[in-house]
Parts: sequence; C-alpha cells; structure tokens
Amino acid sequence: MGAVVAIEGVVILLLAILVAGLLKSHAEILRQLHSLGASEDGSVAGRAPRTTGFEKAPTSVLTGVEPSGTARTVSLEHGASSTLLAFLSTGCASCHVFWNELSGDFELPSPDTRTVIVTKGPESESPARVSELAPAGVPLVMSNEMWDTFQVPLTPYFLLIDGQGRVVGEGSATSWRRLLALLRQSADDAKRPTHLDTEGRTHFTDEQLSGSGIEPGDASLYENPLDQ
Repeated sequence: MGAVVAIEGVVILLLAILVAGLLKSHAEILRQLHSLGASEDGSVAGRAPRTTGFEKAPTSVLTGVEPSGTARTVSLEHGASSTLLAFLSTGCASCHVFWNELSGDFELPSPDTRTVIVTKGPESESPARVSELAPAGVPLVMSNEMWDTFQVPLTPYFLLIDGQGRVVGEGSATSWRRLLALLRQSADDAKRPTHLDTEGRTHFTDEQLSGSGIEPGDASLYENPLDQ
C-alpha cells in the first residue's frame, strides 16, 4: 500500500512539473506575440517596418561587379528620371516573386523609372545563381559594400530614388502590386511641400507659379500689394 502511495506521489509530482513547463512555454509564446504587436485574440497588428532612414542616398554611385566579374558602376544622380533599387537575394523565398516579375513585362511607378538590382557580392552570393535569375535588360550590381552603405534592413527591400539622389520611397512587400502601391503613395507624399527640404519646396513653388503663368523671379512677386 505504501508503495502505491509513493508511486502516485511521484506521478503527481511529474504531472505538476509538466503542467508548470507548459504554462511557462505558453507565457513565453504570449510574450513573443505581444512583442510582435499581437492582440488578445491572437491576431497580429502590423508594426511600422524598419527603414534605412535616409533622406538622400548615402552614395551617388553604385559600385560592384556583374555576375561575370566585370566591374559595374551605376549613377543615381542623372537628371529627372528616378531609380528603383531592388535589393534581392537568391536565397529568400519572397525575393523569387520579384526575380520572376522583373524577368517579365513589369510595371513601374512612372514610365521613366529605371530598375537596378543590387545583390550581395560574390563572397556572399553565387554569381552563377545570380546570373541564372538576372533578368535581361535590368542593370545588376553585386556588392556587399552597397548593402552596408544603404543599411538594408531585410530582403527583399526597395528604395525609390529621384534624379537628384533623394529617397522618395522605401520598404518591403510580398507582391509587385503591393510594392507599386507603397512606392506610389510614398512618391505622392514626397511631392507635398511639408515633406520637402528647402530646395524641394522652392522647386515645388516654382512649378506651381509656372502653372499659373508666373515665372520664377517675376517682378510681381516682389511688389507690395498695398502699393497697387
């Protein structure tokens, strides 16, 4: 009889330890979900993604190599047209959506936008695999230095840069449609005077004046209305 009681005691103790472990694991899961922005019903609210935080591209020229090993440079400051930098990897599943899209007839934020793919350098990526995925006609630069310079927070990642090197939109997406929506919204926001620097606001004002038939520097801009 005493042996049975002892066995029951051991079983109860083991069950108590098991339940305590499960409760601890559950608490840890809830803590992790909370850190991700989860609500009590288990749904996860989206958090603002990390961004590079650059107002202007940290370099005016992309430098690296092509998959063949040939040196490659791409200027980011080349006038009126914008550049879409696509930081892609051969290993991430989400990136393959964009490798495939860029190999087809893809839409861009504006007709004069060009796309440049940036992968990590040959020391981190397989040049053969990059060459296999690389779409024809799209400039591609392999460079660890460029990834470090732009402080790429995750892959895939995209930056829309205007012809003067200003970052007007950035972020990540899971589909080309969502990427376009993100970049178009960012570009629209960037056109608003409150989001522009001094040079940008001046350019915006000049465009608005020209649309009204008043050229920048017109004498009427400096006249005192009380003197009329």
